[in-house]
Formats: sequence, C-alpha cells, structure tokens
Amino acid sequence: MNHLSRTWAVLCLALLLGMPILSGPALADTQTGDTPTVHTEVERTKTKESKHTSLRFLRENRVFIRGQLDRLRLMTTFTREGQAEMLDDRLLRLQELADAIAAARDTVAVETAVTARRELLDSVTRLTELDNQLVLMETLSAEQKIRLRILEEDFLGQQETALVILVRGLPENNSPQGIVLTENNEVLTVPLTPGQQASLRQGGVAQIFHRFVEPRDHIYQVGFTGEAWAAMPAIEVPVTAARDRITFVELDLSLLAPETPTTGLMAKVWQR
Repeated sequence: MNHLSRTWAVLCLALLLGMPILSGPALADTQTGDTPTVHTEVERTKTKESKHTSLRFLRENRVFIRGQLDRLRLMTTFTREGQAEMLDDRLLRLQELADAIAAARDTVAVETAVTARRELLDSVTRLTELDNQLVLMETLSAEQKIRLRILEEDFLGQQETALVILVRGLPENNSPQGIVLTENNEVLTVPLTPGQQASLRQGGVAQIFHRFVEPRDHIYQVGFTGEAWAAMPAIEVPVTAARDRITFVELDLSLLAPETPTTGLMAKVWQR
C-alpha cells in the first residue's frame, strides 16, 4: 500500500469512528513520515429511550415476519390402534324400549295437557253459560218488577174504599154448596161448583165479593147452603173499611162443621 492509499484509509476510518479530520500541519507531518500523536474519544449520544421498542420493531418488520410465518407449516398426525367389540342385541332392544317409554311418556304428558286444557275450556264455557243465565234471570226479574209496579200503580192509582172477601179451604165431609153474604137488606148468594170445591180442598182461594163500600164499620152475616147447613144460623163477621183503602177479608172454612159453625169459621182482615 502506497502512501496515498494509506492516507485515504485513515480518512475513512476517522469518518467511521467520528475522529476529527487532521488539519494541514498534521497532514504535513504525515507526509514527512513523522508519526503524530492522536487522541480519539468516542462518546455515545444520549437519546431518549422510547417505550415498547419491541412493538415498534414488530410493527416495522411485520411484512417480513408474516412472510416467515407463512413459510411455516405445522402438521400433527395422531396414529392410534383400536379394536372392534361386539354389542349384545339385548342392549339394543333395551335402548329401543327406553326410547319407546320416553315417547309414551311424552304422549301421555301431551294428552294430559290437552285434557286439562279441554277441562279448563269446558269450565270457562259452563261459567259463561251460567253467567248468561244469571244475566237473563236478572233481566226477567227487572222486567217483572216493572210490570208489577205498573199493575200496582194502575190498581192503586184511583184508590177508593173497597171490600174484597176471599174464601179458603173446605171440609172433606158435609161441605156447603154455597155461601150467603147478608148486610142490612142486601143478600148475596155465591154457589160453589164441584170444581171450585175440589180446588178449595187442595188449598185454592176463591173471591166471592169485591165492591166499593162506605168507609165505616160493617157487619156481614155469613151463611151456607146445603142440606146439612139449611137450619144453621148465619155467623156475624165485623169488618171496618178504611177510607181510600182496600180491605181484604179471608174466610178459612177448613175446620168448618155443621155442629160447630161459629168456632170452625176463621176470619183474617188486612188492608192495602
């Protein structure tokens, strides 16, 4: 190596190592062949270390790393040896029976649910029908009350003093054939037909008198017709007719007898 080549090598090394380039006198000394004394100091530049340098390295070289990973192929093969075992036919049949039992249970559960739902619907239907019947009965009752109020208003609207005489009951033997009502000079004879007699014996009620009367005390003579009653005296029944009211007199003939006519006749009076 000649002198010029050695000089260029020193310059390149100085550039690489950060050495200061020699000035003119130094070069002159080198050219003259004298060996100069050179003091070289290498200082490391203090830089702020960044966080996550590894992540920065991976991010900057991710293309290279992906390329290297794509070249890897990991294939694992497991090799085993097995043996065939014969199954008992009874186990298969037991499994079939278990499946059939499970299916039957499901069917029973479904049918039970359907039955319960049907019973619930029937109960709801019956309750609906009962409610409709109750509503109908309430409607009919309300309409009946309206009709009765109309009749009562019509019956009591033009109130005047009146008297109504009713007959109830009749003895089984020696029954009178008719009833005779007498007040002052007025005589009213009311015959009783066989049908009316039978109805009275069974608890029926017959009206024999309904007229307007004076609002005062009245005394009616009650007599009876028939072979056993021809010679019997009439029975007095006192009645007080109130003004603008309807007086009802009910004659009960159930215990009537020709031997004791006065004690057998019972009278009940009320007014409206």
